[in-house]
Amino acid sequence: MTRILPPWRTLVPPEHGTWFMLGFPMVLGLLLRPGWPTLLLAGAALAAFLARPPLRRVITGQRDGDGQLRALLLLVGLALLATGTTLFISGPRFLIPALAVTPLLILALWADARRTVRSFAVEWSAQGAFAGLAAAMVVAGGGTLLESAWAWLFTLLVGGANLAHVRRLLGHARQLDAIELRRRLLIVHALHLLLLATSLALLAPRGLAGRLWTGWTLLLYLRALAPYRPLPARTLGWREGGLSVIGLLLLWRALL
Repeated sequence: MTRILPPWRTLVPPEHGTWFMLGFPMVLGLLLRPGWPTLLLAGAALAAFLARPPLRRVITGQRDGDGQLRALLLLVGLALLATGTTLFISGPRFLIPALAVTPLLILALWADARRTVRSFAVEWSAQGAFAGLAAAMVVAGGGTLLESAWAWLFTLLVGGANLAHVRRLLGHARQLDAIELRRRLLIVHALHLLLLATSLALLAPRGLAGRLWTGWTLLLYLRALAPYRPLPARTLGWREGGLSVIGLLLLWRALL
């Protein structure tokens, strides 16, 4: 019997980092503005995210082209249906933050197509594009454009700081030269200090939740400056994932 769709495992992007880039803003948006519009946008984003592997295989002409094409059409159709339903329910205002991050999305997709997604600038651009999902979900759920901008900003800064930290660890694990390691450490300093300063200025004055979040960003900075020691990839992934969950909950309360 001919398979209508390809195996599920071929539709799941293998990059763990991109799952964080999608999951953090998606869950943050659902927490900040729960409801049907945000749930539909989350579903649209997930469908579009899963459409990347079949799109790449269709473009490059890899085997099982018919199955990959059907999967691509199905996922794109689901994304468009969910987005259209959100547009019908909540109106077009959520498109403002979505369109604002379109240049970042185009850059990330261009780099993905050229298989040049490993540079920090491109990965941070992708983080900014994914952060636009949280901003769009806030507006779709009835929030203001200012609230959506704050959600975008902090999602971008947290993602960038975590990205810089992980890239520094990977640089040590791959035994990169001292100049490159120093460059990565400078990026760690810059982004963590920017996150800390922004939290102090915008969220700490808002009450206990904002102060707790700001204290957390300081702990993240100290964590990123700890001396490197080798860790199994699985252990590192679980540790960083657990810290991300804690940070997500703290940021949610601080932004309310």
